[in-house]
Amino acid sequence: MGVGRWFVVWRLRLELLVFLCRFVIVRTLGRWVPSLKRLFSSLFPDVRVSCAPTEVAKGRRGASGSSRVEQCHVDGGVELERGRSGVGVWYAYGHRLNYAASASGRSMDNNAVEMCAVYAALSRHDGEAPLELRSDSRWVCKALERLTSGNVVGMRVNAVTIGAAFVLSQRTGGTIIQKVRAHVGGNHTDNARADQLAAVGMRSTEEPSFVPDASDKDGFFHLVRALWRADVVRALTERFIVRSPATGNGCIDGTGSSEERRKAHTDVSRNVKKMDGVKELVRPKPLNNDFSITDVLALDCEMVGVGDGGLESILAQVCVLNEHGNTVYTSYSRAYRAVTDYRTQVSGISQRHVDESAPEFHKVRRTVAELIKGRVVVGHALENDFKALQLHHPREDVRDTAVWRPLLRPPRFLKPRRLRHLARDFVSLKIQCGDSHDPAEDALAALYIYRRFKDEWEGQIAASKQGKRKPQRDV
Repeated sequence: MGVGRWFVVWRLRLELLVFLCRFVIVRTLGRWVPSLKRLFSSLFPDVRVSCAPTEVAKGRRGASGSSRVEQCHVDGGVELERGRSGVGVWYAYGHRLNYAASASGRSMDNNAVEMCAVYAALSRHDGEAPLELRSDSRWVCKALERLTSGNVVGMRVNAVTIGAAFVLSQRTGGTIIQKVRAHVGGNHTDNARADQLAAVGMRSTEEPSFVPDASDKDGFFHLVRALWRADVVRALTERFIVRSPATGNGCIDGTGSSEERRKAHTDVSRNVKKMDGVKELVRPKPLNNDFSITDVLALDCEMVGVGDGGLESILAQVCVLNEHGNTVYTSYSRAYRAVTDYRTQVSGISQRHVDESAPEFHKVRRTVAELIKGRVVVGHALENDFKALQLHHPREDVRDTAVWRPLLRPPRFLKPRRLRHLARDFVSLKIQCGDSHDPAEDALAALYIYRRFKDEWEGQIAASKQGKRKPQRDV
């Protein structure tokens, strides 16, 4: 290392040390000396943090100048059952700063991994260029809001959080940190791209060596040791003193990425990548004119409310489609209890549909039971449909788009998504456009989604059955 490079490295380390000392002093004494908070917040004159998810148009003005702001979306993902985590930074298709890497060696806490993604974006972006950074993590935005406002009394931080604050203090181009809603359509689809990059990172073995430790240790000497690491300081020196540009690793479009990362990206794209929004949404239609009873059937029901406030549900209408999307059975069902809420605005059901002219419930139930016996049933939130039908179906023969893990809300994949959102994002279908639901249309949309992921879905079930099979005894 030359004398000049040695000097700039230790210059940055000294600035880091001074910043940490200021933080510790304010955290300890700020309660009694309020002016210390103002002094600390003055380190971030060109930073604005918003924790309220709002619509922000692209190309807005910067916090400190007239330059147009470049936007990036960040996200982190954790798979606890597989013991891996990843970060993703998304700008645009083919952008040189698109980035994905594993964070498994940094942390397995979702909040900490989200902050790792923020640090990766801030430390790789040109410090003199305005930046609008968008994150769907409220914890990240709250933490950075407290730090940049000087409200750090008693605040516990890890190295990557205080490191992100230090990088913000070094930036001169103006920075906006904006909370966005997670995993919704419209202007926030870029957030889904960042999530996909985080999934790519989880499947990669590349670690972001320039990102500090993200453990929950917050002792002064631990913070100094974590931030003084050679890789961390070298990267910050290159960006904020030497001013050399950073480059991404080419994820999403595959340019310049390693073979391992390309394969990881291909796997993720095949399983969870959403439609790009360039296709026009269309209403679902049957695939052909075949009305035969197939081994795969799609099911959807509409219910009406009974009991106090109409909170309990009973069957009002059922529709069964074959694998080609054609209706093989549909019927209203006579209400066997007093209806207190017809839910007409959602179901389209009125009194005339479930009065004495409709078939009796037990006949409808028996017909559906005979149809689906021994067959695979596809649908969305089928648990509710089977409950209304008072039927039980073998779990291995159920394909529910509301519970299959790759279709759940990332990054944790724990909560279901609405059927119309799945239809829009994965198969470019437009459903539920009117005032009420059409059970045939909903069943058809679920069938389209199942057909798109059929190979992966059935492969997972086959592998699961293979894993549960008891080993044969030696004879």
